[in-house]
Amino acid sequence: MKIIGVEELPMDVRVRDVLKRRGIVTLNPVQCEAVEKGLLQGKRLLLTSPTGSGKTLIAELGMISHLLNGGRRAIYVTPLRALTSEKYNTFKDWEALGYRVGMTSGDYDTDDAFLSKYDIVVTTYEKLDSLWRHNPSWLKESDYFVLDEFHYLNDGKRGPVVESVAVRAKKRNLLGLSATVSNADAIAEWLNAIPVKTNWRPVPLREGVLVNDRKIMVSYSDGTIIQLKGNDGILAYTKRVVEDGGQVLVFRNSRKMAETTARKIAELNLPLKRKEIEELISRLREVEDAGSDEKTTLAELLSKGVAFHHAGLSKGLRDLIEEGFRKRVIKVITATPTLAAGVNLPARAVVVGDIYRFNRKILGFQEEISVMEYKQMSGRAGRPGYDSEGEAVIVVRNRKDSERIAKKYILSPPEPLESKLGNESAFYSFLLGLASEEGTTEDQVRNMAQETFLDKELVKSYLEAGLNWLRENGFFTEGVKLTKFGRRVADLYINPFTAKLIKDILSMSEAESCDIPYIHMLALTPDGPIANVSKPEEDDLLEWSPCPTFTEVPDDEDEEFQYFSALKIALIVHDWIEEVEEDAILSKYGIGSGDLRSIVETMEWLTYSGYQVSKALGWESHADIMFLLNRRVSDGVKEDLLDLVRVPGIGRKRGRLLYQNGLTKPEDLVMNPEKVKAILGEKIGEKVVKDAARVIGGVL
Repeated sequence: MKIIGVEELPMDVRVRDVLKRRGIVTLNPVQCEAVEKGLLQGKRLLLTSPTGSGKTLIAELGMISHLLNGGRRAIYVTPLRALTSEKYNTFKDWEALGYRVGMTSGDYDTDDAFLSKYDIVVTTYEKLDSLWRHNPSWLKESDYFVLDEFHYLNDGKRGPVVESVAVRAKKRNLLGLSATVSNADAIAEWLNAIPVKTNWRPVPLREGVLVNDRKIMVSYSDGTIIQLKGNDGILAYTKRVVEDGGQVLVFRNSRKMAETTARKIAELNLPLKRKEIEELISRLREVEDAGSDEKTTLAELLSKGVAFHHAGLSKGLRDLIEEGFRKRVIKVITATPTLAAGVNLPARAVVVGDIYRFNRKILGFQEEISVMEYKQMSGRAGRPGYDSEGEAVIVVRNRKDSERIAKKYILSPPEPLESKLGNESAFYSFLLGLASEEGTTEDQVRNMAQETFLDKELVKSYLEAGLNWLRENGFFTEGVKLTKFGRRVADLYINPFTAKLIKDILSMSEAESCDIPYIHMLALTPDGPIANVSKPEEDDLLEWSPCPTFTEVPDDEDEEFQYFSALKIALIVHDWIEEVEEDAILSKYGIGSGDLRSIVETMEWLTYSGYQVSKALGWESHADIMFLLNRRVSDGVKEDLLDLVRVPGIGRKRGRLLYQNGLTKPEDLVMNPEKVKAILGEKIGEKVVKDAARVIGGVL
């Protein structure tokens, strides 16, 4: 393959200037192959290559060449919000050519009309799927779609949305980017794209199996075998890599294991940059969205050059840990596998500590992780510019297993991608989304359903059952025309089964002054968050609940699990809106600050959706309660603070402090500026008073 220099690119000189400012002189082999296959001429491509092989630059060249050739708008789609922010910051470079870069995620009940001003839009699959339901004209004009991390098609939760977006995007021009998959040709054919397949990596990967038996041995796929000293293979291997100047990512199958492993590694006395560590700890103590215990624990670990990372941590803590690792201050991160699918965080070595994970649906049952999950984790090994080689090892506790494990994970390709639309919940939601687009007929819905990657016979059965179910439950009238209720559900981007459950329960229930029944009902829906509940905890939850729920504890074991999960969520949210201290909530329910943020965000969306569904059905008494509940969940306050927290800079703590000092509404703040400054401090107080005046004037 001919290596292409930046100066040779048949593109605007300003494009070459942007690349040179980044220090890019030549394209790598993956990028060269994409150019050879017609990337710059607007050819539809599906590119599959390992993590870190330069796929983002391929997307940038594709989008910019499309715009330079007269294209209207390019949309870059990612599966995660963290990736959206990362790509947005990267793409801002192209504003030097006069192209505006915008970003959107979350808030599903809007058409984001402001995006009509932007040439490149970065978003998530969920957000784009919801935007299509609102029929914005700017989206109809968009004619180039980059589908990033397309292997998420195989993800049980996100796969249906990825497929739904792909069905629409393949009607326009597109570029698919994916990790290596075994059926890339079939996927490319479905997308009507040219497959570009390569296994090239910027840093070669050496893979092996670490046997943690009587002796600790690492057997590499190239035939090399090394023996390590010690009793714990993960500790021995980690110590060896760090002392050799490298960094390590250790993946464990649970949060508890990640934290326990971090504590053990912290006892190794790793070589550190003391000054940088102290600066990082100082910044850690200032993180606002985290619990006190979390910060204390992490500060202790950071002092030893170690941190753990999982979804239970707040965004502020995760961002700080990622930054510390990128700057090579933190030597080791122990994490759950979610980190592998997220932001770009390479290390010299990756340890896959567990090939088993717990199946949440079948208690006590463990299953082996997929080959794709292993490839995602091992793909983080090797830091371009720092390492000549990356290393990934899989830990096994039994020597007999090592050959089988090596054959399955190291020597085999990842599983083929499959459609995840093959269930009622996903497929019916997909149908509702198709029908919500302006002017869509039943024939068009039927034709679009045939465009999915799902087996055609399955499509037929789900299609007929789905259309009938949506009509019987009041989403459609004749054909696929949406009712007022159906239109509202589609716009809210909630699952139709969520809407049905709300409708069924509220139709049989009187309005309640207590918040628990409403939050419990919403948490019971398919869109609700899930909480782990132990058997001993169930009695506590029933005792703590200030009032009964709309539904009784069911007899069925699966339904009972869902009931108590929803009750725990309801009590967490209840404490949140009753202004219980965050540390107390985290401690009482055994959750992390990241969990609390995620629960609050999801329940804010669901209380808003519950309010809108009730309104659409004409149930004003239920709607009024959920409207008030939504505002309280949003700010985490009692009803008496709602007026005050409209002012920017006033949250639950400052609001309560001001209220206790007789300042109960924005007008009080404007009338008593010196008192506000005395309570909040000169600088913050002055800003709050100004913002209060703007709130009163209707500017904010």
